[in-house]
Order: sequence, then structure tokens, then C-alpha cells
Amino acid sequence: MDEIVHRADQFIENCEFEEACCLLRQYADPPLYEILWRLANSLYCFSREWHRKDKKRSEDLIVEGFEISSKLLETSPNESASHKYYAIFLGEKAGISGPKQQILSLNKVLSHIKTAKRLDPSDPYVWYLEGGFYGKLLRLQWFEKQLVYTLNSNLIKPTYDDALRCLLKAEEIEPNFLRHNQYLIGKAYFDQKEYDKAKPYLLKLANLGILRTEDDKHAKEEAIIMLTKI
Repeated sequence: MDEIVHRADQFIENCEFEEACCLLRQYADPPLYEILWRLANSLYCFSREWHRKDKKRSEDLIVEGFEISSKLLETSPNESASHKYYAIFLGEKAGISGPKQQILSLNKVLSHIKTAKRLDPSDPYVWYLEGGFYGKLLRLQWFEKQLVYTLNSNLIKPTYDDALRCLLKAEEIEPNFLRHNQYLIGKAYFDQKEYDKAKPYLLKLANLGILRTEDDKHAKEEAIIMLTKI
């Protein structure tokens, strides 16, 4: 088991997500926590690599990831990672099912993010997820917000301060842990026209030389676009 986990961690560290998935799938049954959370992580990262290039392949990975994360939550309900990956795949799978299903899943997604954060507040990724969740709500068009809150009367109505509090906390816990977190910070400041605060984050992304993932590439592209508007 130690050897399998070590090899999987090396693949993940090197962003070799397909290799990690192929390895971990072989040991997904019987369900073991250390295998399943790594497989869920690898499936999500691998789906992101295909998000803009092959939508069907990305969606197939999301469906598989939802099955794995459901099994992970069922077998290890007291682990932060179980709730974290279930929240991720619940939201992604609902998105595949259509706008109404995605809207109806919002409260449940946020609930699992908050549970993951309560179980492990030292994980920067759960803070990133919460901040990103609030950011998506804030960027909805007026008519979209009306629909969202009609179908989810108890859903939080966040502010940009709520989103930034989470995103900045993630960065405080582990600086530079995720380029997309820095992108969301820069975008939150940009959307509020606080350009002096946005610029350092956007410049850091715009000047990236090594782009390890598709999300890194997207963050750089968007940062450059925002900088041209400042």
C-alpha cells in the first residue's frame, strides 16, 4: 500500500493525472480511504485538463469521479477530503445535468464544503472552494440570481468580502499553492474596481513561465485580458 500511494503521489506531484488514475483504479475495490481520495483528486484534475479540449471526455471523468467520491463519503464520512471531493463532483455532475439541477445542488454543495472546512481548517483547498463558490454567485447576472434564490431560499447571499476572506485565507495557509486561487483573488478585486489590489496578483499570473495545468493556462490568459483593461 505504501508503494502504491508513493507512486500515485509522484504522478500527482508531476501533474501526470492520467497515470495516477490508471494506477489507483486498480486498487479502488475494496474501498480504502488513502486510495479513494487520491483517485478522486486525480480524476478531477484529469477532467480539468480536458475541460476545454474534449467536453465529452471531461464529463465522463466527472461521472466516474462522482461515483468514487460517493463511495469515499460513504466509507469515510468523518474525513475532510470525503466531503471536499463529494462537494466538487456533486457540483460538477449537477452542471452536466443542466442549469436547474445545478441550481438545486448549491445548498448541498456548500454544506459539504463547510463540513470539509470544519473537519480540516488547515486545508487551503477547502477555503479556495468556499471562496470560489461565493465568487460564482456574485458573478451571476441579475436574472440568474433571481432564479437561484427563488429555488434556494436559504442560500447565503455573499459579498466580495466573504469571497476574499476565504481566498486570502487559503493563500495565507499555503502561499502559491494554486494559481487559480490567485486568479480568483485578482478577479475579485478587479470586479470591485480595486485595481491597485488586483494588479499584483494579475501580474504574477501574466508573467508565469511554467504552466503546469490547463487551469494555469486559463488563469494566465484571463489575467492578461484584465490587465489590458486596467
